[in-house]
Amino acid sequence: MIVTNEESYLANVVKKITTQIKEIEATVDTNEQIYKEIKKYTVDYKNEIDKYEVYTHQQNLSFIDKRNTFETNRITKLSYLKATPYFSRIDFQFDEEEEAEKFYIGRYGFFDNYGQQLVYDWRAPISSLYYDFTLGSAQYESMGKIFTGNLQLKRQFVIKNGRINFFVDTNDSLNNDFLINELSKHTTKEMKTIIHTIQKEQNEAIRDTKTRNLVIQGVAGSGKTSIALHRIAYLLYQKRGEFAASDVLILSPNEIFSNYISTVLPELGEEDLFQLDITQLMQPLMEEPLVIADRQREITEIISNPQSKKVRSYLHKRSASFFWAMNEYFETVTKKLFNEDIVIEPSIHLKKQKIKTAFTGLQAVAIWQQIKELANCLAKELSGDQKKYETVIACELKERIGITQPLAEYEKFLDTQKEELIRKGNRIAYSDAFPYLFFKWKIEGLLVNHQFKHLVIDEMQDYSLLQFFLLDNLFPCQKTICGDVSQNLLTEDPDFLAQIQSIIPNSHVITFNTSYRSSYEIMTYAKRFISNQDLQPVERHGKAVIEMQVMNDDDKWAQLYKQITTFQHPSSTYATCGIICQTETEMVVIEQILADIPLTCLSKETKTMAEGVIITTPQFAKGLEFDQVILPDIKAHQLTKKSNLLYTSCSRALHELILLVTR
Repeated sequence: MIVTNEESYLANVVKKITTQIKEIEATVDTNEQIYKEIKKYTVDYKNEIDKYEVYTHQQNLSFIDKRNTFETNRITKLSYLKATPYFSRIDFQFDEEEEAEKFYIGRYGFFDNYGQQLVYDWRAPISSLYYDFTLGSAQYESMGKIFTGNLQLKRQFVIKNGRINFFVDTNDSLNNDFLINELSKHTTKEMKTIIHTIQKEQNEAIRDTKTRNLVIQGVAGSGKTSIALHRIAYLLYQKRGEFAASDVLILSPNEIFSNYISTVLPELGEEDLFQLDITQLMQPLMEEPLVIADRQREITEIISNPQSKKVRSYLHKRSASFFWAMNEYFETVTKKLFNEDIVIEPSIHLKKQKIKTAFTGLQAVAIWQQIKELANCLAKELSGDQKKYETVIACELKERIGITQPLAEYEKFLDTQKEELIRKGNRIAYSDAFPYLFFKWKIEGLLVNHQFKHLVIDEMQDYSLLQFFLLDNLFPCQKTICGDVSQNLLTEDPDFLAQIQSIIPNSHVITFNTSYRSSYEIMTYAKRFISNQDLQPVERHGKAVIEMQVMNDDDKWAQLYKQITTFQHPSSTYATCGIICQTETEMVVIEQILADIPLTCLSKETKTMAEGVIITTPQFAKGLEFDQVILPDIKAHQLTKKSNLLYTSCSRALHELILLVTR
């Protein structure tokens, strides 16, 4: 009986969706015909119609264009709903009501032509009951009001092509078998939505509209990037009319990752978000003709040659100690403004305490503006030619601090740190670019960007304290920041999260320690390489991790070929095999050895994810996932040490992990 009722409801919903699709398609066809007729009329009678009629026709054409775009988007959403109208049902009995009401929850909401809501958007207030409560007493908030009652049923569906393949009733936020089934699926070239598997703690982060700056620390596979994107989708839904996709910027680590996540928002019915990496964002602020050198090349150098003098300089310049030293440097510089009296004329003295008091009340950040405001403030208290006094005071203050321009001052600071500016022609090192921008901001000032209302910073562990400081001051908007401190491939900083909170005010850190991506065996193995022992793999069991001992290169190549051949066999169900090399040098060698095998190399030149055999390094694999992962260049001694590189590499695997190990 239950099956019959559910199939009947589904059939009714699909029928009404189909009807709406046909009606909208007919409207689009009619609009297109009217559009053609107006265009033809304006051409046929172009010499006879006046400018007012031309304007009217242009307005009509514009309206039809916009209308058809809107209707086409509706058809796209309805076509998805026709195949999969919803994924869950809840029965909720409101307090003081005699019967429970049924609510079906899907990717989008759906009303029939009589205004009856048959499906509720997963972001609707009522839908939070599905994610947040077990059966029994429950409540949700809508329009500032709390609605209480009793949650009597939670039912989960697998619906494909308008047919119910499976459904289950559960008391939990998500039935365990249902979750394991979803997690057991194979990889795709694009990140998918997680609306039907969102956990309670994830839902709390997604629906958090009160926290200004949300910092998500999540272990590998915890869904932190998905949570960040779904949070944006939720905000766009809740603040429709005052907040649009064009108001959001994502800072992404590379183009591969940007493309990998680019389908999530469109799948949720929202426009894709604007994505940049931090060099693209900050380059317009650089002084002509300075250009920021390639970020990825510098990261590769750090990973490949961590002990070289050049790399030690890179790491020093991105360190917290370097950032605080810059702050102290400017504190010393500004103290020169009031370290002694100013004598304008024999009879006019400005005491240093008076100068210090006036300086304390200044609002400006940049030194040049501070001097201008300070000179103006001090001159106003003098009788006589105040314009003349203001000029004299400003000249005296500028001479005291001895600053000419930001780059020269930065190089003076580098001398105090026993460092040098790394520059080749007009190309300045990535690690020097942001300290230089800090000096430029402190001396000349930089334009604050108010265009964006929300900034998403992914892979937060890749950014320095200085970069967070600049991002917060130059983009003073709401932020969602996510990453995993254990996936920092460059440095290890146990105080990283606390430092972010000290730099970015009104921030709140939430931690996700459950990993959903990889099998239990893979994540238990990966866990040995990091200090965070709070990581908890989900109980989805699979193949044991294989440490395959290889005696020499010939043995390694033979085993690598064997594994790839197995992956490519028609009986294999895997879509992706990731060969993750620990260094770029090893990747180049293996790519040459495997020249006869069709494969995709993921590097800084790559723009999109692919299926099949993929070769890359942890630097570009980070954030991605593969059905099978092979680590071909592991030394036996590496397996006994902590290693963020190995943790990151291992945790890319969903179902199978193989390490080729040499002594």
